Amino acid sequence: MVRRSVICFGETLWDVFPDKRVPGGAPMNVALRLRRFGVDVCFLSRVGKDVDGDGLLDYMQSKSLATRHVQRDTAHPTGRVYVDTTDPNEVRYTIAEDVAWDYIDVGAFREEHSIEPDVVIYGSLAARHPVSRQGLLGLLDEAQLNVFDVNLRPPFDNAKTLQLLLERADWVKVNEHELAYLTSTPFRASDVESMAMTLSERFQLDAVCVTMGANGVVLLDGGTFYRQRAFAVDVVDTVGCGDAFLGSWVAAMLNEQSPQAALERAAAVAAIVAGSEGANPAFSDADVAALVGSR
Repeated sequence: MVRRSVICFGETLWDVFPDKRVPGGAPMNVALRLRRFGVDVCFLSRVGKDVDGDGLLDYMQSKSLATRHVQRDTAHPTGRVYVDTTDPNEVRYTIAEDVAWDYIDVGAFREEHSIEPDVVIYGSLAARHPVSRQGLLGLLDEAQLNVFDVNLRPPFDNAKTLQLLLERADWVKVNEHELAYLTSTPFRASDVESMAMTLSERFQLDAVCVTMGANGVVLLDGGTFYRQRAFAVDVVDTVGCGDAFLGSWVAAMLNEQSPQAALERAAAVAAIVAGSEGANPAFSDADVAALVGSR
């Protein structure tokens, strides 16, 4: 594994379902997947000084994810998202506002920790509030490689903020709906390569990765296109599939695997998550290898 300083920036929260609640937040899920594949990741987030915050910290520690960079907030509660999985292929979210992760204090992080970021992985949701947004933009201006998981969550999809985040990105991951939104073009599978190229050229991106669910993945990397078919599984729920894909893909790319090998591994991990309950199910390298070898 090539050693790099990797920061995952953004929200950690409770996903609240009709019958249960589970730890969530795309950046936390990505950090857990990176940690699972051997990346020494710094997860920079913020939770309330409350029972919900205690529970999230306990969960991260149980998964061997360091919590020393997860700040505590006495003025704002730990975040929650209310999840509607009536349609398992089109999950809907209602996201609580003015919560702890809106106030991630990058200045305090810099004072307490001497970490120079090589890689910053981030999404759009944590940039909805000016406090977290300004801190994130500062980190992005310092890093050597910025990986943007667009992960749109209406109504928090401000065009000006997206512009700022895209302008600082090197690698971008989008799904087909996000690609259509960002290129102002109706999505057609036959046009995915030209749409990815349009996005890449507009923002001078090194890589654009387009996930399309059961229709697989298209990656534009260094001017070359790569495709990966989805692995067939019985879908239990899709919560966390995109996070699992991103964390696995980035881990493989940072470990200097070929783009095609990285896509294959990431697609297999995402399929395992889709066929399991929850965003962070337990599985082994042998499970991934078995799925890859099933073709």
